Amino acid sequence: MSEQLDFGGKPFSENTVEGRPPRTWDFFLTIFLLFLLLVLTVLFVVLGFGFGITTLTCADAALSCNYDAISFGALLVIIGVPVVALAGIILSVVWIARRKLSFPMALIANVAAIIVFIAGGTIVDLAVP
Repeated sequence: MSEQLDFGGKPFSENTVEGRPPRTWDFFLTIFLLFLLLVLTVLFVVLGFGFGITTLTCADAALSCNYDAISFGALLVIIGVPVVALAGIILSVVWIARRKLSFPMALIANVAAIIVFIAGGTIVDLAVP
């Protein structure tokens, strides 16, 4: 018995990063979710620039719009979504390199990007009567 055994009964070398077999389904699912995240990020940023068009309804003298809230909501989408995407990509790649289950990170990043977009859109919607 020349190999050291850990508490799980497996050889110690199988519990290291190099000893774990890679999960191909996790890798491909993570790559797909990260690609979806990039597509959503581009779409949301383009739509975030479109939030500036909502100020056209404020040209009527009878309406008063909160321009600060419109700017904040648009910037939340334009800056917040790419930051969430970048954090999700970095964490997913680190978890892939450590051979941990990494697709939940990409899935959480997708959901977080959608939540940030909805929050920014809601702020812009509330600023325009």
